[in-house]
Amino acid sequence: MSGETTAVIRGRVYGTVQLRHTERGTPAARFTVVQVPREYDRARGQWRDGEPVPVICTVTGPLARHVAECLTDAVHVIATGDLALRDNRLHLDSAQVGVDLTHHVAYIDDTLPAVLAGRAPARGPHRAAPARPAAAPAAPATDWWQTSPRRPWDAVTAPSRTGR
Repeated sequence: MSGETTAVIRGRVYGTVQLRHTERGTPAARFTVVQVPREYDRARGQWRDGEPVPVICTVTGPLARHVAECLTDAVHVIATGDLALRDNRLHLDSAQVGVDLTHHVAYIDDTLPAVLAGRAPARGPHRAAPARPAAAPAAPATDWWQTSPRRPWDAVTAPSRTGR
């Protein structure tokens, strides 16, 4: 549809994510995000929570499966998509949904801690190193985690002394 407004909403998931499949087998998920605006109360001289605004979000395809697997009640999210008013309710046909890292720590498949991924935990100071398979490839010399930083952080963030 044309004439829709693209919006970004930030709030908490309210309730459970509903996952269904269309007649063609495409996954579709629906969930509600409640956004609570902050308002400044001049009479009291302090900030307070405003009236909660519920937004019904819909996602399809692989994103729907990911949303259904990752999001639960009260998780803080940021969602973007086309905002529309239907039947006196705000609906967001989401293009992107993510966990708000201001409030949560999120892991992706590659960064999942070993204990949660079902692997042996990394060795600590009191554990022996696990046996490495003979065919394990060596880490590349250009791996940036293994190289020392070029400049300290202060040198990057400090104003230039040359006047440029």
